[in-house]
This record gives sequence, structure tokens and C-alpha cells, in this order.
Amino acid sequence: MRRKTTTLVLGSLLAGSLVMSAVPVMARDFWHWEEKAHRWERRAERSVESDLAEARRQLADARTRHEARERIEEHQERIRDIQRDLRERDDDHH
Repeated sequence: MRRKTTTLVLGSLLAGSLVMSAVPVMARDFWHWEEKAHRWERRAERSVESDLAEARRQLADARTRHEARERIEEHQERIRDIQRDLRERDDDHH
């Protein structure tokens, strides 16, 4: 009985860890600049080149205004996310 319980617990832990490692891939967020709302939308269908240009413009503005380092890092991370999305989109088309 103890062996069955141990097997069940270890199997559950293994299954849980596999599911948890897949969650970030399944929950991929794309960024899109929503002009009407004048803000970034998450969970957009795809990012496009104009989103990358807007993100770069906002980063430049943030640097000009000497915003906090954390805010500038958020802009940089958003740019990396959009670039990654655009690369993945290009890979899907080839």
C-alpha cells in the first residue's frame, strides 16, 4: 500500500511539473498598440511592425523624460517580446 501511495504521489508531482512547464507556452501574450484606447493591449492576435515602431518611439520618449529604470526596462522587454513574435511569425510563413 505504501508503495502505491508513493508511486501515486511521485506520479502526480511529475505530471504537475510537466503541466506547469507547458503553461507559459500556451499562455503566450502578444502586444499590440491600441490607438483608440492609447495603450498597449495584451493577448492581441499578433504583433506587427507598426507595434515595434511604436514601442521604440515610447522607449525613446521615456529615456528623454528620464523615467525610472524599471519603466525603461518594461519598454525594453516589450520590444524584445514584439521582436520575438515577429521572428516567430516570419518563421511560420517560411
